[in-house]
Amino acid sequence: MRLLHVTDTYSPTVGGIEVLVSSLAHHQRAAGHQVTVLTRASPGVAADPAGSEPAYLDPAFQQAEPRGRTGAGPTVCRDPRRLAELVRWADCVHAHVSAISPLALRGAEVAAQADVPVVATVHSMWGAAWPVVRAVALARRWPDLPIQWAAVSEAAAGAVRAAVTRGPVLVLPNAIDVATWAPQPRLAPLEGITVVAVQRMVRRKRPLRLVSILQRARAGVPDHVRVRVVVVGDGEQLATLRSRVRRAGMESWVRTPGALSHDDLRSLYHDADIFVAPAAAESFGIAALEARASGLVVLAREGTGVGDFVSHGHTGLLAPDDARMADHLALLCRDPLLLDRMRTASRAVRPPFDWSDVLWRNEEAYAVAAGARVRAVPVVTGSQPA
Repeated sequence: MRLLHVTDTYSPTVGGIEVLVSSLAHHQRAAGHQVTVLTRASPGVAADPAGSEPAYLDPAFQQAEPRGRTGAGPTVCRDPRRLAELVRWADCVHAHVSAISPLALRGAEVAAQADVPVVATVHSMWGAAWPVVRAVALARRWPDLPIQWAAVSEAAAGAVRAAVTRGPVLVLPNAIDVATWAPQPRLAPLEGITVVAVQRMVRRKRPLRLVSILQRARAGVPDHVRVRVVVVGDGEQLATLRSRVRRAGMESWVRTPGALSHDDLRSLYHDADIFVAPAAAESFGIAALEARASGLVVLAREGTGVGDFVSHGHTGLLAPDDARMADHLALLCRDPLLLDRMRTASRAVRPPFDWSDVLWRNEEAYAVAAGARVRAVPVVTGSQPA
């Protein structure tokens, strides 16, 4: 199948949507599909003047063979002017929509108008902004177009249903290689409790609010209980986070090492107990899924995508607000039997959303999109676009 992914941002930019699209495209290419990613120019990755693919391969797949040979990564085009051409080439178009995604939304429109099956996956929580999206959707006549809408979680799907479609909204979650993150047996009991948070240091992920949550939780735990916190990630608010930790006198028990590699994260999770995800508008939470696959007890907010893979009271705790999240964290630190029971459940129950599951979900969505069109798919011949 010839698949065209349309996204406003892509590697080497780092973020949830970029990681998902890159990983999905590479896995589909490895499964034998012809895959092209259409995106905008990225800093440090200059597009060819003729608009062809630049010499760039996602760092996560640098072991792949050269482009054009079996095992190579997807074709990446960074010239939006080629949208119509690539839509005509494709058997199916997959648009990846965030809060503001003019290229992806235009790609969905062009594909629908050209009678090419199209899936539009929303990767963000539209929340209270859905009436604005609804007004745009009506003006652009999206509900009348044969676009199969999807979202990365049940939490994100609700606003999509309300805003842009009269039909069903599919759930196409993010994915990880669950086996890669599988927990390893501990050789000896660890002293104290280790809490981990992994996130980009940007306002939307609320790293500064995390400091307040940790302060309140520590105040609710007896002094003799040793608590160690590691906050991992990089971004524009990292310096401010470190400053607040220092001013609050928390440096003796809170570390902020910046970004870590996946290998370092797996080592950290091996000795950790609890993962905290403070974002209130988390559409999925791939870092939380990795922690959950590693056997950690996950604390997150209610109404976020984390609820799709964390069972409240069993493999984690979901809180309605920051104060309750801090209280949940303090409770787990005070009650070793409760923590051990939930940690055992998290390590014993394999989480969903492995790539083996999510790949077929996407192919099923493409089949649904093909069936949703008014007219038959025109036969398109040709090879992978240059």
